[in-house]
Amino acid sequence: MLRTILLSSAAVVALTSASFAADLPSRKAPAMAPYVAVPIFTWTGFYVGGDVGGAWTNDSVKTKVGGVRYLNTFKENASGVVGGLFAGYNWQTGANIVLGVEGDIEATSLNAKTTTFTKAGALIPAGNVLASESLPWQGSVRARLGYAAGNALFYVTGGLAVAQINTKYTTLNTNTFSLIPGSNSFSSTQAGWTLGGGIEYAFNPSWTLRAEYRYANFGGFKDNIVNAGGFWNGVSAKHQVTENTVRVGIAYKFGAPAAAVVAKY
Repeated sequence: MLRTILLSSAAVVALTSASFAADLPSRKAPAMAPYVAVPIFTWTGFYVGGDVGGAWTNDSVKTKVGGVRYLNTFKENASGVVGGLFAGYNWQTGANIVLGVEGDIEATSLNAKTTTFTKAGALIPAGNVLASESLPWQGSVRARLGYAAGNALFYVTGGLAVAQINTKYTTLNTNTFSLIPGSNSFSSTQAGWTLGGGIEYAFNPSWTLRAEYRYANFGGFKDNIVNAGGFWNGVSAKHQVTENTVRVGIAYKFGAPAAAVVAKY
């Protein structure tokens, strides 16, 4: 009888302990959410974009008559709007240095006119000729060198600059034996150099904004105005066109940043 009572008591204690243990909280560590690494932005890749800005040109023209020395100068300075397309490729090194090459083509509204043509001895009285100059289009092929500070790029750029430059000379006053009504036009594509710098900012992985300043020198050229429209004989004009330009632009960058890394625990 005593034995039966002891066995029954032991069974009750065992069942009670098992039930209590089942109610205790689990010691197993909770599952952790996967860790997703943030993609790292890189400037490496191809891009295309458009820009618009303002430009100012300077041209101090020197005249020459019949092989005689250049006389006093007159100025053809213009200001206007420029705008066009650009494209290029960047490569970012591990030291945040960015190397690149870029080309652009732009239309311009640059057009200068002056009626204060310098007197050329007794041949050309001052103010008797309208001289005009325009730059219908311009372009460049340049290298770029920059430093990437996160999504911002500070850079310098320089290289070849080209522009079409049109000039025209028209007689305004014929109250002298040396001037006969007429005009003559010249057009040439000039090659020179450009240098500048700017800042570009990536506001998302594919799109960037930029602001840039550049100086351009399109080299010297000469208009040989010999019997131009029947009013000049042996007169030439020597030009040296330079330009300052400020632009803003937006670009689309091809290729996404480095893929996100997912770590599971």
